[in-house]
Amino acid sequence: MSWKKDLELSYKSQSYADTIYKKVFPVQQIKRTVKRDENGTFEDEFLDRRMHIDVLLRLKNGITLTGQEKVLRNKFSRFNTFTIEFYQNRFTKEKGEFFNLGAQFFLHGYWNVNEDGFEKWYIIKVLDFLLYLRRFSIQELQRHTKKSSGRASFFCVKYEEIPQDFIFAKGGSKCTTK
Repeated sequence: MSWKKDLELSYKSQSYADTIYKKVFPVQQIKRTVKRDENGTFEDEFLDRRMHIDVLLRLKNGITLTGQEKVLRNKFSRFNTFTIEFYQNRFTKEKGEFFNLGAQFFLHGYWNVNEDGFEKWYIIKVLDFLLYLRRFSIQELQRHTKKSSGRASFFCVKYEEIPQDFIFAKGGSKCTTK
């Protein structure tokens, strides 16, 4: 599977994510920090690359929420885990989004088999979750990482092991909306 196909799938997932946002939040406007335009791709360098913010939700009362999104292919749904990039390069210990995440929430989920919706999805309260993890040493956190086929490693935790207080909403064919 090529990186380009993963990027295409990421773009495809945006309309499904938008439907979730409109269901969960009183959304007035949705703005992506990485999006396609007629010239290719637009990126907000600071929000996307530095703070790992993929989406801005403007609520009907004017408040803006910031979010990160990750949708994984259905073949990985058997793992039933929330994953976040821990090291961009596990060999040099170059820190990934785990250490620099500026989003207020994280939409994480798995595609269904037909890739026309989510099998399951969760909206994680980032601040609460990261503050909970502060009680663990870096060595303990590293023990919960899995290496990728490339240089990166990912912090993984089973959905059912995430304290329910840190889950803002969840849904999909294998979840009930909270």
